[in-house]
Amino acid sequence: MAERDDYAPGDVVSVRFGGVLRHYGVVTMRGTVIANSRLRGGVVETSLEVFADGRRVKRHRHRGGDLDRSVVEARARRLLGADYRLISSNCIDLTRYTHRRTPTPWQMGAATLSAASDLWRNSRRR
Repeated sequence: MAERDDYAPGDVVSVRFGGVLRHYGVVTMRGTVIANSRLRGGVVETSLEVFADGRRVKRHRHRGGDLDRSVVEARARRLLGADYRLISSNCIDLTRYTHRRTPTPWQMGAATLSAASDLWRNSRRR
């Protein structure tokens, strides 16, 4: 496993799980990682060691283009405490949002379905 000094704030990091899947997070200036995790109940900030859980960490580097690394971290911090949702709010969504990358068509479709479902449920409660 790599050391905390091997990563720069704003880097996207990931660990493998379930064989071929990856779990993603964003490195902070403190050397911690902000990630959206089903197991941890949503968006949390953890140490790199807890994020890695004994697995090899892969660095994907800062993907924000000209976006300042402190802005990437601030965007990630705004999401702390948010709920995890497999389709519409997961670790990939978090890293794309923090780096101002446009959502994928799959993410847009999932968000639209989620919003329509919420509207329908709310209309039925009245």
